[in-house]
Amino acid sequence: MSESIGIGLLVGMTVVVTAVVGMNVLVVTEDNSGGVPQANFTYDYAQDSGLLLVTHSRGDPIQAGRLEFEGPRGEPKANWSQLANTNRTEMVEEGSIVQLGEGGAWGQRVGSSDTITIYYNGSGNRTELDRWDGA
Repeated sequence: MSESIGIGLLVGMTVVVTAVVGMNVLVVTEDNSGGVPQANFTYDYAQDSGLLLVTHSRGDPIQAGRLEFEGPRGEPKANWSQLANTNRTEMVEEGSIVQLGEGGAWGQRVGSSDTITIYYNGSGNRTELDRWDGA
């Protein structure tokens, strides 16, 4: 009788452990899908040329077409793929660099007192990721 109780307990524990692990996998997968990525950026400003170099320094990879830049007074606007002249679905990862300035898609010099805001645009919902408040 004690052998069958032991086997029953082992089978029961196995079922419980399997259910807990399965639920954790489902919950973690659901939490990561559709969420706002986390990312940090660093900035290098060249006042003489009015250029701002933006580097993805840490965080989640993000599709280039979903990273939007907005300048002072809401203009100009451009996404990473336009500024870097890449495909919208290309992933922006740690170490990726883009340039804002007169000669590219940004179309104007970046002033030392300008504010540049970086947004993540996921299906029309914009979330601010970072901001450069001038030199």
